[in-house]
Amino acid sequence: MIPVDADPYPIHEANEQELKEAISVRIRVFVDIQKFMLENEIDEYDKAALHLVVVDASQDSKVIGTLRVYESEGSLKIGRVVILPEHQGKGLGKKLMMTVEQHIARSPKFGQYTHVKLGSQCDKRVFYEKCGYVANEVEVYYEKDVPHIWMYKRLISSNS
Repeated sequence: MIPVDADPYPIHEANEQELKEAISVRIRVFVDIQKFMLENEIDEYDKAALHLVVVDASQDSKVIGTLRVYESEGSLKIGRVVILPEHQGKGLGKKLMMTVEQHIARSPKFGQYTHVKLGSQCDKRVFYEKCGYVANEVEVYYEKDVPHIWMYKRLISSNS
């Protein structure tokens, strides 16, 4: 039984087992539902990335959402942001984004970055704007015929 004041959907850095579950969540949504290619879902960034997971405390801490953050080409990138469809609409995506930004701000590994970027599917743009991200209209690109746009946010350091 979950204590009354406990968070029913805690977010934390994934352990080895949770990372496997997180990848299963990504495959379910991005491959099975959105029809992206399986061979593109797991890539070289997964090994070096920090993976956060949202778990459902009422279901034996089953992973229901995830994202990753990693350094690439001089930038800090957030990617593979996903919440299982049956758990969407509960504010978990926004909570996950806020948590990763707080984690970045406290992390010595990421401390030198003043901005973070992400590639958003164009139909998800409004969600990221509500999280404080700004789109660069010029940088539209396509993955499997799905238009994406680069979005940016200035980070607030925990030291400032």
